[in-house]
Amino acid sequence: MRHTSSSGLGNRYRARRGRPRKGRIAAASAVVVAVLAGTLAAGVPAASASDTETVIVSSTGILSPVLAVLNVGGTILTQFHLIDAVDALIPTAVEPLLAALPGITVTPDISVSVQSTTESTGPHTPSDAFLPETGATRLASAGDTGQGVTVAVLDTGIDNQPDFAGRLIGGVDFSGENKPFRDSYGHGTFVAGLIAGNGASSNGQYSGEAPGAKLVSIKVAGADGTTHLGTLISGPQWAVDHQNSYGIKILNISLGFKPTQSTVLNPLDRAVEAVWNSGIAVVTSAGNAGPFNGTILSPGDDPLVITAGALDDMATTSTADDEMTDFSSVGPTSPDGWGKPDLVTSGRSVVSLAAPGSTIYNANPSALIGTANFVGSGTSFSAAITSGAAALVLADNQGLSPNQIKARLLGTADPGPVGNPFADGHGALDAYAAATAGPMNFRQSATWLFPTRPGSTVSLMPTRPVDTWNASLWSGTSWGQPPATGWAWNGTGWNGTDWNGWAWNNGAWNSASWSGAAWNGADWNGWAWNNAGWSGSVWDGSAWVGWAWNSSAWN
Repeated sequence: MRHTSSSGLGNRYRARRGRPRKGRIAAASAVVVAVLAGTLAAGVPAASASDTETVIVSSTGILSPVLAVLNVGGTILTQFHLIDAVDALIPTAVEPLLAALPGITVTPDISVSVQSTTESTGPHTPSDAFLPETGATRLASAGDTGQGVTVAVLDTGIDNQPDFAGRLIGGVDFSGENKPFRDSYGHGTFVAGLIAGNGASSNGQYSGEAPGAKLVSIKVAGADGTTHLGTLISGPQWAVDHQNSYGIKILNISLGFKPTQSTVLNPLDRAVEAVWNSGIAVVTSAGNAGPFNGTILSPGDDPLVITAGALDDMATTSTADDEMTDFSSVGPTSPDGWGKPDLVTSGRSVVSLAAPGSTIYNANPSALIGTANFVGSGTSFSAAITSGAAALVLADNQGLSPNQIKARLLGTADPGPVGNPFADGHGALDAYAAATAGPMNFRQSATWLFPTRPGSTVSLMPTRPVDTWNASLWSGTSWGQPPATGWAWNGTGWNGTDWNGWAWNNGAWNSASWSGAAWNGADWNGWAWNNAGWSGSVWDGSAWVGWAWNSSAWN
């Protein structure tokens, strides 16, 4: 069952967001008609079901995606208002025509499935060592449990279990099951337990990172673990629409799919950026396709969000023996080349809540711990722990913006197990340091970085005895102001004209500086881009079979 948003709510939202006035829409319609007239002079022929496809049509210009779809004989299924886009059914034959319109992007409304992944190295003793390792235990003893902070969980639903009593305050179900508080797959409850479980189901033995935080369930998949890209976009949109009524401050997205478009055009990336700019911090998982370059999933590939990779805490409370997991996805991102992940934290053999009777529960009886808990591995769970840490930071610092939350988490990270920024980012999560640090106003320069051949295996051996990544990446006194060179992270370089305006579309982007030898020579068109690293097994084979979520192993 596909969900369509309320047109009344959408219209009110679009009015607030300052959508193009009637005159601009009419002009855009005229452009659409004019562009299509030469090719479709006889009209679009009626198409059978086999001749149609479902797509996300989005706009970054003045053309309306609604008018564009209608003018090629398509049908609007859902009109989004978080971004200028629609979910639509169109004749397959007109897709190239639609995509050729100025400012229009056509993205397949792909099916996204929760799939199980076998780890290439074995698990270890199940544990909740992430609590002392991140400093959450120390914060709880001082009274910081994430109280007063609401985390929305975009996943397979959250079972209304004793661990969440009085703190599971709202939800929505886009899966068609109409049960936001019933997790028939089992992934969302596990994620929610890592964020905010209080241990009630295990007599206090296993709890989450922020056991005092409130939760909101945004359910996007049912018992088969399958959803669509359009449904995923509806989730962040709902979070923004209900931001004030539930006090949502953090959105956890422990899922992803292989990106094929730049984050400037990818509709899910555009949606999470809109969430971020609305005042909600977005935490995403990196993916489980490491250790190859360029395997970060969308929306974790977006430069604004907080992207978490997975380390192995070895089931000990000391960070000295931590290792990098070999499944955690590695940057730089494809196709843009942004530096990701942002940080790493526990993601192997962690213990959280089971969802009795769910698909995962029934299929993995050996993963049951006691009567109410489960053990699993994956960057899904690293993202959940990071969301809990963000709640701990906000509990005593309610006025922090998403940019400031990210600065706290990244700027106080401990040295990572590897020291490669594309494997363990800024380092290992330290929730205690982030929650107790003073104001942090960093600035970050962003560049395309390709330190190794795209698609190659990244070494997971430590490259240095101490952390040098933080010192070299973070500098200056202002997070939001442009640095002397490069782009500012949240200043005009990212959110102003440089990011959304002429710098992407005019001569600066298309001139000789981009299309000359530096881009078109051997470095870009030779083996580094076109060999098996990009089009072989790393991308098209078993590592990326289907449009997988951030799949998890249940051990």
